[in-house]
Amino acid sequence: MQLSEAKQAIHSLVKRLHEISAHDRERVEAEFGDILLYLIRTANRHGIDLMASAGKRLALDARNQPKAVVDPGVLLKFAAPIPEQPPRILIVEDERIVAADLQETLNSWGYDAYAVAASGAEALDIARATRPDIALTDIRIAGQVDGIEVATQLRQEFDTAVIFVTALADDATFQRAKHSEPYAYLVKPVSGVALKATIELTAQRQRRSACTAG
Repeated sequence: MQLSEAKQAIHSLVKRLHEISAHDRERVEAEFGDILLYLIRTANRHGIDLMASAGKRLALDARNQPKAVVDPGVLLKFAAPIPEQPPRILIVEDERIVAADLQETLNSWGYDAYAVAASGAEALDIARATRPDIALTDIRIAGQVDGIEVATQLRQEFDTAVIFVTALADDATFQRAKHSEPYAYLVKPVSGVALKATIELTAQRQRRSACTAG
């Protein structure tokens, strides 16, 4: 749907809401609620604030029809932006101090760095129980399974987006890591700016993939 069509559609829905009686309001809300949400979300992805546009139309209608029976809250209830949940991040790192510092940093940025795993087996156990959105994974970790193998399983089993954060910068390791299809490969030491930007881009790619799949 083109944005101009979306604007026209939402304005038409606003008009309909003003024309219905209080008795029919519940039925109309049920009928048009999903459509309103779809229009608003589509516009938001393109940087268009249909909420503000609809609000102006409601205000104008209220002045022109002071006895209108529909409360503007009917539309606002559907149009209110739904806050995006922060990505759930699993940290796979066997250096306890490094992992703790990384977890605290990510949580302070507003992410949900909910778990730390020191080995591949532990990481997979956590993923099976909680299904992380993103995994920040070192390559050289404790246990018999290294970070690349863990990344492959996380992607195949849970569609988890993997970001490698490792001190291994040799070409052989990088070429092997590519086969696990990571979202990014960061070489330690990593700046906070680079890490945050990488996580944001990864989360954005995930949201777009989810919208496309839906």
